[in-house]
Amino acid sequence: MDSATVTAGSNVIEIFDRMSAIGAHPGQGITRLAASAEDGAARGLFADWMAKGGARIATDAIGNQFACFDWAGEGAGWIFAGSHLDSQPRGGRFDGTLGVLAAGCAALDLDARVRTGGFRPRRNLAVVNWTNEEGARFQPSLTGSGVFSGALPLEEALALEDGAGVALRDALGAIGVTGETGKVPPRPDAYVELHVEQGRILTEAVRRIGVVEGTWAARKITAAWIGRAAHTGPTPMADRRDALLAAAQGIAAFEALVAAHYPHLHRSAARLVIEPNSPNVVVERAMVWFELRGLDVAELGNAGAVAIAAFEKAARETGTRLEIAADVLRAPAGMDDRLVTLAGETARRCGFEPLSMHSVAGHDAVALQNTGIPSALIFIPSVDGAAHHPDELTRPEDVEAGLTVLTEMLRRLAEGEFHAER
Repeated sequence: MDSATVTAGSNVIEIFDRMSAIGAHPGQGITRLAASAEDGAARGLFADWMAKGGARIATDAIGNQFACFDWAGEGAGWIFAGSHLDSQPRGGRFDGTLGVLAAGCAALDLDARVRTGGFRPRRNLAVVNWTNEEGARFQPSLTGSGVFSGALPLEEALALEDGAGVALRDALGAIGVTGETGKVPPRPDAYVELHVEQGRILTEAVRRIGVVEGTWAARKITAAWIGRAAHTGPTPMADRRDALLAAAQGIAAFEALVAAHYPHLHRSAARLVIEPNSPNVVVERAMVWFELRGLDVAELGNAGAVAIAAFEKAARETGTRLEIAADVLRAPAGMDDRLVTLAGETARRCGFEPLSMHSVAGHDAVALQNTGIPSALIFIPSVDGAAHHPDELTRPEDVEAGLTVLTEMLRRLAEGEFHAER
């Protein structure tokens, strides 16, 4: 970023560059998986930066971090703003990270106004770093916001295991997160998340600000084929029960059938784990993570049924056994109408005509909104729509626009313009 270009939030350049160095590898982007050493370093930088700016730092039992500004005192309502600092393997710098740091810069800006008497808030503010939004190391994604909002039981979340069998509880403990510290703020009156779009809609519309009205639904199916390990050399072909062959047939059928009958859905088979994973052993177990996304829940149901039937057919033809390890539907979210209106008005006040849009990806704002916490999601453009890749880029002038709108919206919310229904 060019420090001469971004003016809102004077330290956004410095803190963004410092954060971007954590987990970075030349030519391979950033790997900062949840509860890893790199995540621990990012958490430490965030807490230190916010504390030096005057925030009170608290952490809940799942590791969500809250940088609290107790402006209005005990008993007053709260506004949250933030995103996440964990990344995908070999991911980009902007996804999640920019939302946390922009919220931090906005909070510091507003706090400076409070100190000089130029701003009299009626609510408190917390900048939040949510644990394991990405779901790259531990599944499901949106873990921290899911626990905070009550959608995911704490003990169930802490018991989640990564591919090496390490529980989230132990991984958090290894980076010093061993339980609640400080006074964690209560459920907020409103939550605002600034995020890079991860698509090309804003760029093609020549807009700098997108206001998300709702999100797509997602159906996530984890299928496992169980065969029998055998020597790849002498074992007769007729005797083989090859789980990898079944998975390959299942993936191919999934792609062909969904493309032919449900072309508007977004589909993927993005992760494959095989056992025992030796070049001389017929695969005994193959697990594949499938995903379908769309606006119509009924259509996702039909497409999922077609996919599972194809998985069963692959099992029959290869002499393997199919297990559906998970089949989860994430409902579409309609973001809070009042906050959508407020975000649009705020963007116009700041000189930007917003674009109303839907989000295909899930975000922490979705987890909160789906559990009754009024939430707003604001997008800024992504160059070429690159996401989960080292090429992620959002231009400085778009960062400035997003930060300006976020700061003004948080000011309005803290002053009490939005009336929460309790």
